[in-house]
Amino acid sequence: MIISEISGIDEVLFFVDNLAEAKEWIKVLLEKEPDFQSENYYSFNLGFCKIGLHPSDSKSSSGVAGQVSYWKVSNMQSAISHFIDHGCRLFRGPIIGVDGVKICQLIDPFGNAWGLIESV
Repeated sequence: MIISEISGIDEVLFFVDNLAEAKEWIKVLLEKEPDFQSENYYSFNLGFCKIGLHPSDSKSSSGVAGQVSYWKVSNMQSAISHFIDHGCRLFRGPIIGVDGVKICQLIDPFGNAWGLIESV
């Protein structure tokens, strides 16, 4: 059952047109430095959840449509199968992200993105 696979939100990811500008704005807003940074990704750990910044691209634009919440799962493949069995389709991944976690995004039948994350 999928309920046992989901244990909470791990990260809210914002797709942005200007990564450097967004990073500086988040630093000021949160009054803290990023906990992880690379060429294409920054994250700020809030303790209960991370805020991630990623460059917008052809699949995920900036703005309201450029935000994905990632749900923690204990078994990525099982969770993906469950979502697909319920009418979702893979959108991104699964991949190992630059910060070393397994991630993927699925699109539900209504066009919404569901992010899944598994610590590896």
